[in-house]
Amino acid sequence: MSTSAASPTPSTGESHHSDAHGASESAVHVQDLHKCYGDLEVLRGIDLDVAPGEVVCLIGPSGSGKSTLLRCLNLLETPQRGTISVGGYTVTDPELDVDAMRRRVGMVFQQFNLFPHLSVLENCTVAQVKVLKRPAAEAKRVALANLERVGLNEKASQRPAQLSGGQQQRVAIARALSMDPELMLFDEPTSALDPETVGDVLAIMRGLAADGMTMLVVTHEMSFARDVADRVVFMDGGVVVEQGPARDVIGAPQHHRTRAFLSRVLDPTAVAAPEQADDADAAPPAGDLTD
Repeated sequence: MSTSAASPTPSTGESHHSDAHGASESAVHVQDLHKCYGDLEVLRGIDLDVAPGEVVCLIGPSGSGKSTLLRCLNLLETPQRGTISVGGYTVTDPELDVDAMRRRVGMVFQQFNLFPHLSVLENCTVAQVKVLKRPAAEAKRVALANLERVGLNEKASQRPAQLSGGQQQRVAIARALSMDPELMLFDEPTSALDPETVGDVLAIMRGLAADGMTMLVVTHEMSFARDVADRVVFMDGGVVVEQGPARDVIGAPQHHRTRAFLSRVLDPTAVAAPEQADDADAAPPAGDLTD
């Protein structure tokens, strides 16, 4: 279980690529990560490694720090302390080329974040042309291939407002894939969707996992986590409380806080008995942390 630790040895900042122990073997390497908003400590010493090709699902109650952790990985949030390595880049290096690092990382957000004034095809080509400097014809070819992959190539000329929420999220996935990422980050990609469209998005994600894409997924979809993830990480109160193979954590959790969370998620009508206040291994309360 990860808890707050002593301050790490300061980085020399001399290299854009990580020399941290274990980082070279990991697609993602996080060590002693802390993130605060004022006096509120949202991440309290997170340690996490994700191997190339591994699918890791982050689960836990709202306010546990899951989304904040995901956003720190590509510097949408700046941590106060700790080390992050993604794709060989030390994200926490002050000399980091942020654009170069982000070219390796695709992120799919809860609210799609498509450009409303652009067509579906343009949403999937604009970053290829501006960031990757691809010729327009090649960018179009790549975009159409990825739109076909998510089953939406016939929607290429439409605007996002003409699509359902599930279709918009599938376009967002195609847009991210069009940048040829080595790592995909999903921040609760189905939480804003109608229940009837959730399965379509999860099917795309299952296909990516089967193809060997490295994925870090914040989700409340326990069946997806159990069936697709190689590993499940349960967070609460800004720390990693429990992690392990998906079927072990979800099917036979060891920590009482994990058991309590899963019992409510898997059976929302159940009312759990209060935990003993003096439980020695109790996780810190989540409070009002930012998820």
